[in-house]
Amino acid sequence: MDREYALFINQADKLHYLTDEYRRVYFGDEFCERLLPSPQELTRMMAQVRDAGRAFTLVTPYVTEAGLAQAGALLALLPAGTEVVFNDWGVFRMLRSGYPGLVPVMGRLLTKIKRGPRIMNFLDRLPEAALAHYRTTNLDVPRYQRFLEDNAIGRAELDNPLQGLDLSGVSKKLRLSLYIPFAYVTTTRFCLTANADKPEKKGFIGVFPCQRECRTYTFYLDNAAMTTLLIRRGNTIFFRNTAIPETIRTSHLDRVVVSPEIPH
Repeated sequence: MDREYALFINQADKLHYLTDEYRRVYFGDEFCERLLPSPQELTRMMAQVRDAGRAFTLVTPYVTEAGLAQAGALLALLPAGTEVVFNDWGVFRMLRSGYPGLVPVMGRLLTKIKRGPRIMNFLDRLPEAALAHYRTTNLDVPRYQRFLEDNAIGRAELDNPLQGLDLSGVSKKLRLSLYIPFAYVTTTRFCLTANADKPEKKGFIGVFPCQRECRTYTFYLDNAAMTTLLIRRGNTIFFRNTAIPETIRTSHLDRVVVSPEIPH
């Protein structure tokens, strides 16, 4: 199978990572509406990607009502045929009703699978049926497959969990993308990094305006219960997994999305 490689960046100055192996650029953010590009940044990035002869995909996060309006302003700038990764069903509804010429791609936040690294502590003791279950996703469910097909969603994005993936039950009509090397564990609107460098804000806990401190600070979390180092970036926890599942060599996974830096 001819497998496409895509570069995933969230800031314009990261385009220097674009090399000959990448035929597509993903641009945007999956986890925070405050990190979406401005309309001006998006327009410039699309022009640069077009001039480089690559395809373009806009990535959007889960959103509030304010974020939905912000995402809508970006969708209005996209030419017909552009892919949009959505991680919020409200964004998809807006895509389908207001921008039918764009191509919806279901983001990895909406692909459900066991993500926590602690599973590796007991994986070797699980019955074969349980192990198989933990390697599958909601994309295996026939009713869910029909829903995606009925709504013209022809591609879904996948994380790279430590326990591996079993894609044998996924419809061959659905194209798949695998994200490497950073897999996410969990995310929330509550961001501990916001105002982290302001002593006067100590003790203030909540969802507050920020200065995008997450693009300055990264925290590494080491715990004996975990089998790998956790990485906190802003409101999201990741781990790094560079191993490519053997199963994808025989699956219909036709795209690998590479983040040279933490995608947030």
